[in-house]
Amino acid sequence: MAAARRLFAERGYRGTSVGDIEAAAGLSPRSGALYKHFESKRAVLEAVMGEHSAAVDAMRAQTALMPLGDMRAELTLTARWGLAELRREHELTRIVMKEGDRFPELAATFREAIVDSGHRLAVEWLERHVAARGGRARDAEAAASVLTDALVGYTLQELLFGPAPAGVGEERFLAAWVDAAVALIESLVEERSTVHA
Repeated sequence: MAAARRLFAERGYRGTSVGDIEAAAGLSPRSGALYKHFESKRAVLEAVMGEHSAAVDAMRAQTALMPLGDMRAELTLTARWGLAELRREHELTRIVMKEGDRFPELAATFREAIVDSGHRLAVEWLERHVAARGGRARDAEAAASVLTDALVGYTLQELLFGPAPAGVGEERFLAAWVDAAVALIESLVEERSTVHA
């Protein structure tokens, strides 16, 4: 699957043959060895897309171990995990960008299993932190989009333009992201006290 993911990202689905995948995986090209594991090249693509949805579920389980007692530390840890996972998905992102029109159901699967699931996780996390501080998340979905889209945008710029997009390295980006997240959470907490005043 790793070999197929890399080839699909580089060459596209149509530009990658079963023989190419077999050769890249260390199997004899055009031997039919791939079919011992997958019924078709399409099944390989579907398996590659499905592989990453488990990562979001793993993060959901890890957030159950939080809070750490230090919101900034938790935010930093969460953002680092998010950036690492988004980078790990660069090949998938390239596949969706190349093949999304041809395989809209795969793009929909990517959106549902990875994008939407990650967003729901962010909404849950945000609501929990705001509630713990006596606030209410007026529009947790939009606030979560602001936070997650910043991480996605940073890694997409890396994918397109290379490291440190706009000259901003990861540590500077993370520090600014954490500051913004803390300010967003605090503004939602203050809103409730204003509403009750």
